[in-house]
Amino acid sequence: MANTQIKVPLFAAAEVLTAANMNISAGTGIPVFATTVTRDAAFGGAGEKVLAEGQFAYIEASDELQYYDGSAWVVSGTSTTSDQLILSTQVFS
Repeated sequence: MANTQIKVPLFAAAEVLTAANMNISAGTGIPVFATTVTRDAAFGGAGEKVLAEGQFAYIEASDELQYYDGSAWVVSGTSTTSDQLILSTQVFS
């Protein structure tokens, strides 16, 4: 897919931000990964963002929005019993 990412870049202070850098992560507000394997490989490597609590990711293979709760990835999304969107533990009507 067009928004699929393979890494989440880490930018350093005073680093020149180029158009190529922006194209890596600006295509979407939430990183989109083909699978959980590519999601997991995108964090913590050289020049990549360290995984932190609150990070979101969309997985194309399962059509799931997930967030990292500090110890594991948790599926997030719409409630099937109401017209509310449930993100983490907060409910937005």
